[in-house]
Amino acid sequence: MKTAKFLSALVLAVSLGACKDDYFDRTPLDQPAESTFYTDETSVRQVLNDAYFTLRESYRYKFAFGDLAADDAYNSKFNNSTDHITINESNVVADNGIVSEMWNRSYATISRCNLVLDNIGNIPMNDDTKLRYINEAKFLRALMYFNLVRIYGDVPLVLKDIKTSQEAYEFGRTPVAQVYEQIIADLKDAEQLPLTYTQNADIGRATRGAAKALLAKVYLTLKRYGDASPKLLEVINSGTYRLLPNYADIFDAAQPNNAEVIFAVQYARGFDPVQGNPFVQYAFANEDIGTGALRRGVGTFLITDELYNLFTATDTRKATISRLTGSRRAYNFTTKYFDKGMTTTVDSGNDWIELRYADMLLMYAEVQNELGNTAAAFTYLQQVRTRAGLTTSDNLRGNQSAMRLALEQERRLELYNEGHRWFDLLRTGRLLPVMNAHFASGLSNDEIGSGNSVQAYEQLFPIPRYQVNLNPNKITQNPGY
Repeated sequence: MKTAKFLSALVLAVSLGACKDDYFDRTPLDQPAESTFYTDETSVRQVLNDAYFTLRESYRYKFAFGDLAADDAYNSKFNNSTDHITINESNVVADNGIVSEMWNRSYATISRCNLVLDNIGNIPMNDDTKLRYINEAKFLRALMYFNLVRIYGDVPLVLKDIKTSQEAYEFGRTPVAQVYEQIIADLKDAEQLPLTYTQNADIGRATRGAAKALLAKVYLTLKRYGDASPKLLEVINSGTYRLLPNYADIFDAAQPNNAEVIFAVQYARGFDPVQGNPFVQYAFANEDIGTGALRRGVGTFLITDELYNLFTATDTRKATISRLTGSRRAYNFTTKYFDKGMTTTVDSGNDWIELRYADMLLMYAEVQNELGNTAAAFTYLQQVRTRAGLTTSDNLRGNQSAMRLALEQERRLELYNEGHRWFDLLRTGRLLPVMNAHFASGLSNDEIGSGNSVQAYEQLFPIPRYQVNLNPNKITQNPGY
């Protein structure tokens, strides 16, 4: 998976001509027709591989929602990127390009998953392999819908291949609760996936542990703590995952899919920019400081001073942050996406880690705290802090409210710049007070404009304007936009 050349975007042409005999209704002879393409295992695997490929595209934008919109990252205004600036300052409009691209790319992955699920049934192949491909597709579809529903709210729930433009207009926005029902159903099926893979070409694909971990996060988001607790324990006690002794090693491009990683979006250096990770370029300032690949970035994913100052001197996680001073100011860079072997700033082999073991420990601590078992929560929080070289105050053992705040901060430090912060605050109902305190703090050295705030309606992002314009009878805009 790390080095495989995936099928480029598979386009299945839909004829829109009114006359059956029209020249333009003919299937191009140099492109595969859908009716004859799905004939064997290889054809299905190609489309499934393409679903993994398109994950890279949607995850080019997830940081903007998970980190840039929150208080952990900021965009340097010197790059004049209006799309990033408005997300950073909570002034998003429905024409925002990032809002549109996240929608487009997520549905591109969903469409590949639906193609696999619609066409695999009659293909002669090994039954175990067929079941595995089905459940991989369901896992990826669930992951995409989990991102979409948290970003946009009600979204079209598309569970089949759309073959005509007329059919596409039938889909309106499906209520959040119904989307979550489908996410849960897909992930329950995906729990049948293999625990691990032995073939190198398969390492990095969705596994049973990934399905259980994502399902637990869905349950936690829905505050179904009683359902999340046993699911998290299944992951924690599986013996498959563990904390690495050295925090920085988790993100080392030379150690992909290591023992702490449960599921990661796979990037690869040395093939072409589409397969390389772009975040190393995003994470560095757009001025000439540092050396080599650090020389110049685009400045869309910089660490706020507010976050940087939370790391104590003894916190070993701080070693993954570089601080360099340029002509304009001092900048904080995450090195989580810095590939020591890369030769350019656009060709990093570091993966985007979506689910990892430390996240499971902190989620389990949160679940236990909400269930009233604060002593157990302390034990799992302590594991994460001990790895970071920190002690944990015994005063937390019997104090549920203090434990909530401690877990909120620990998730911020442990999972910084991994796309979690906004969604954590949204899940716990802390988004508005935390973000508005951030905007009012006067930390304008992070280039955040004055007078900004997050209004209640801005807890969801706008539906892309073009989607509303294309199908106004079915696709309505979120209130406030």
